[in-house]
Amino acid sequence: MALLNNNHSKNIIYTLSPGLISIFITFFSIPIFLNYVDNNIYADYLIKHFLLTISTILSLQFGKISSIKMQLINSKYKNDFVLTSIFLSIMIGIVFSCIIFFIINIIFKNFNLIKIDFSILVGFAITIIYINLEYIGRGLGFFKATSFTNLIFYSISISLPGIMIFTEFDRNFIINNLFNISLIIKFISLNLLVVTLFDKDLFFKSKIKIKLINKFIFHSKWMTITAVYNQIYEYLDKHLIKIFMGPSMLIIYSVPQQIAAKLSIISSAIISVILPKLSSLKMINHKKIVFSANLYLFIYVIGLGLLIILPFLEYILKWWLEDGYKQEMLYLIKLFFLLTFLGSCSNIIISLYETNSIEKKNTILESYSIFPFLISLILCVYFKNILFFAIALLFKEIILLLIRINEIKKFIINFKYLIIQIVLFNLIFLFNLIKNNYLVFLFITILIFLTIFNFPLKIIKNEFKKK
Repeated sequence: MALLNNNHSKNIIYTLSPGLISIFITFFSIPIFLNYVDNNIYADYLIKHFLLTISTILSLQFGKISSIKMQLINSKYKNDFVLTSIFLSIMIGIVFSCIIFFIINIIFKNFNLIKIDFSILVGFAITIIYINLEYIGRGLGFFKATSFTNLIFYSISISLPGIMIFTEFDRNFIINNLFNISLIIKFISLNLLVVTLFDKDLFFKSKIKIKLINKFIFHSKWMTITAVYNQIYEYLDKHLIKIFMGPSMLIIYSVPQQIAAKLSIISSAIISVILPKLSSLKMINHKKIVFSANLYLFIYVIGLGLLIILPFLEYILKWWLEDGYKQEMLYLIKLFFLLTFLGSCSNIIISLYETNSIEKKNTILESYSIFPFLISLILCVYFKNILFFAIALLFKEIILLLIRINEIKKFIINFKYLIIQIVLFNLIFLFNLIKNNYLVFLFITILIFLTIFNFPLKIIKNEFKKK
């Protein structure tokens, strides 16, 4: 099979495979957490993992920038550049984990939100270092190795502690140490990644040269600010729900979001591979073809899958979650599927901003949207309705996507038709929520005709076929 058989395709498949395996693991672990672990313990477990996502900010995006810049740097200095990036990543992990642990201790000691202990400090250090080193590994082309460690770090470490409840270990011990067990698994993954990086003889006679890092401190500033905004958009709602609405509501809200978040697996795989590739391309037309092929592939594959599964979601959730199912989960998962789909499209677009060194534009856009979003969260807390949180996130994402995509329209083939298709896709989901089947059928029919007319088969075949 020629299609999906070149290096670009293989690298996407390598990067994608951990996520696909994680879906299988999650299929077993979420019902266990819902049905066998106390709500307060499970909510505490979720909140601690949500806190660790702050590491994306604390990493200062050094790993991501390094993976982009190493494609452009003189080969004579490349190994020095990479070794210096690894050294600084480790130093950042140690220093910033201590700082954030001190700050969180001060903030959370007066709130009965979660128990803050030494494990949080260790978790931050491990996660910050891992995030940067994984990007560096992918920039070096180690897609197989980073895919394996990614599976362990992000999926197995979160799901396996729940599955261990049914092993020969003492059940109460496992339940009371879920987070600590997760950290041990993450630490193993980090060590495997470090061994991979230093087992390739890339750094023989290489030296740490701090002056090389001056090449991308400017970009770190804008990417880190964007990461701060992303942290607010993705996790502030969960903290507010836990504080004002309790652990049970947090679980009802978080489970559909965890399921829908699996969609981002494909977009993340695409981004990991096209970041270095787009960075190495000089001609705008070449970038346009590569970017359009990957964006269209994601939109059509994921969009089609969501439309197929949409009528069966209620039956699947009831069968899968059993006693853990709540009616609100059905509405939430539909909203989160749409939200995650649009957010994944945005993330692919942002990768083009970053490779074109215009990430400042995205940061400014996020800055304009943050205050209206915070006001909407205050209203959600006032009305104490978890559906309002998801709706606020969705409208924010729709507006940002349309603005972002308009900014880079010269890099998208058949831009106007794509916009119409995205709008139709949103309308299908929204009218499905209010159970207007006539309009759902009408918009699906229009979308099918437009897709047939606009499907960029040639560029997708050229991008993913064997060369």
